[in-house]
Amino acid sequence: MRLRAGELRNLISLQSYVETRSASGHATQTWSTYVSVWSRFRTLSGNERIAAQQASTVLTHEITIRHGVDVQPGHRIVWGTRTFDIKDVRNVDELNVETRMLCTEVLAAGPASSPSPSASTSVSASPSASSSA
Repeated sequence: MRLRAGELRNLISLQSYVETRSASGHATQTWSTYVSVWSRFRTLSGNERIAAQQASTVLTHEITIRHGVDVQPGHRIVWGTRTFDIKDVRNVDELNVETRMLCTEVLAAGPASSPSPSASTSVSASPSASSSA
């Protein structure tokens, strides 16, 4: 199975949560972009969301990229003005061709729209949420 370039239409930024320290030792925690890649978005249907539900999180999107990028649950995706927390990462069929991420869309809630990966959140989006930006 091959992942065709024409299927990857959305340029996304992958981010990880990092802590930096100033010269005085003050710690600052921020999201930092480590790579931008082309991706394919798929909004999960209601039944797929129920089947893929983990803990108290409602998964809303499946995002696919070419394999080879070090992406992990707890990282996040920024696509335009939208943000997605990555909950699960899979090497499709263990073929090292494509990586699929199951994500939740973060709903804007003020200046810090996405909490730290250790924060517990429950996000749900309506089935009519589209993947257009």
